[in-house]
Order: sequence, then C-alpha cells, then structure tokens
Amino acid sequence: MGRASPLLVICLVLGSSFATYNLVTMIIHYGSSDSVDIEDGGLFFDPIIEMPEHVKNRKTSKAPFHVALTATDAIYNKWQCRIMYYWYKKQRSIPGSEMGGFTRILHSGQADNLMDEIPTVVVDPLPEGLDQDLISKIAPTWMNISLKMKGDPETDKAFGWVLEMYGYAIASALHGVKHILRKDFMLQPPWDTETYNKFIIHYTYGCDYNLKGELTYGKIGEWRFDKRSHLRGPPPKNLPLPPPGVPESVVTLVKMVNEATANIPNWDTL
Repeated sequence: MGRASPLLVICLVLGSSFATYNLVTMIIHYGSSDSVDIEDGGLFFDPIIEMPEHVKNRKTSKAPFHVALTATDAIYNKWQCRIMYYWYKKQRSIPGSEMGGFTRILHSGQADNLMDEIPTVVVDPLPEGLDQDLISKIAPTWMNISLKMKGDPETDKAFGWVLEMYGYAIASALHGVKHILRKDFMLQPPWDTETYNKFIIHYTYGCDYNLKGELTYGKIGEWRFDKRSHLRGPPPKNLPLPPPGVPESVVTLVKMVNEATANIPNWDTL
C-alpha cells in the first residue's frame, strides 16, 4: 500500500455496509490460486502479521486501489461521504499515490444532489428481509455462528454490537479463508492516540473530554466531537479544537474535518 505517511483518508462506517472494519483484513488474490504456499502442513508466512514474500516483493507495475463506498441518501450519510471524497482526492493528487478510482454505491434507487460531486452508481435498495436471505445463501456459516453467539447471553454481552464481525472471523477461519492483517492500516480515536504510520482514521466512537484533556467516555464531555451529534445536518465549519492534553489522533481528526468543510463548496447545503 506504499508509504503509510501521510494519512490517507478518513474512513466512514455507513449503516448499509457489512464491512468488517474492526478486523482490518484484506483477502489477497494476486492472479494465482497458490498465493498462499503450504509446506509440511504449515504456511511459509504468518497470515496474521505479514504478507507472503511474493506479494511483498512484486516486480509488476502498481495496481491502484479502487475505493467502493456504500451509501444512502440520508443527510448524515451524505456529509460523511463528502469528507471522505475530499481526502481521497487529496491523497490521489500526491505524486506516487496508489489511489485509483472512487465509486459511491448509492442504495436509494434514485439519484441525489451529490451525483455531480462524487462518482456514483445508483442501485435499488433491497426489499425488507431480503438481506437476511442473501446472507443465508452467501455465508451460512457466518450467519449461523453469529446467531449462536447472539443466543448466548454471556457472549452477546461480551461482543455487543460488533458480534457479527467476530462471527465472520470465526466462520472464515473454519472455511480456511486466509487474511492478511495490516496492524498499521487503521486507527480509531480516542482509543488509538497517534496517527503516525497509519493509513485510515476510523471515527465511529465519540470523543468526550473535560477541559483538562481527560477522556470522559460514556459521559458527555466539556469538549466533544461525535458524528452522531450531526444526524440531521452537516457539522459546522471551524469546529473548536480539543483542549491541551487530548491525544494527537483526536486533534488530527478534528483538523481534517475542518479542512474538508472549509474547502468543499456549498458545505452547508445538503
């Protein structure tokens, strides 16, 4: 993925996506069915922490990454898409960037007012209940394991709203699906405190601090940034920066939001 500095984009979690973002995994298919070599029943490499040598040392020309973003036409979704696309374009403009195309997959069935701003493909929304049917056909093990976990009170309490993501990890392991984990791929403020040598900021958690710079997670802070505070409209321009002592990752997140909102035309109109 090239150099990890500077930071690439702000990553979004959209309600229509089944992306297992907390696993931060990439399934590698580089044109060869034997991309994962096995010798004496073991792997030549550890698929959890490193790439296979033939992938790491590729001699071929670069293969740009195409960003596919699932989205709805809700205002809450739109302003996040606009910020993401701003940072995608900025990263793509850097010499040597490996960013390729960008496609917003709009699950509304009709065009919206961002069609001219963001490359978009419109698709029909799934009929109610059909998504469950599709999961049962495509990934029955994933579904069954997730249901089993959900049905166990102790497991359900331990994993909470990310339960089905761990269900995917278990199901893929049972079916022998190999993944490569990039530990430097993503960070999540406020828990990850630095952006250095990371690719993506994922901002699903609210950031709440008192004026001493102390985290008050679970309690609304004297200073806060939470994207859920802006369900019905985009955040205002020039958000106040965190107080001294707040981790660099949170400061960078707010600065990146501010830069995007300052440069996106007609930011306040959605």
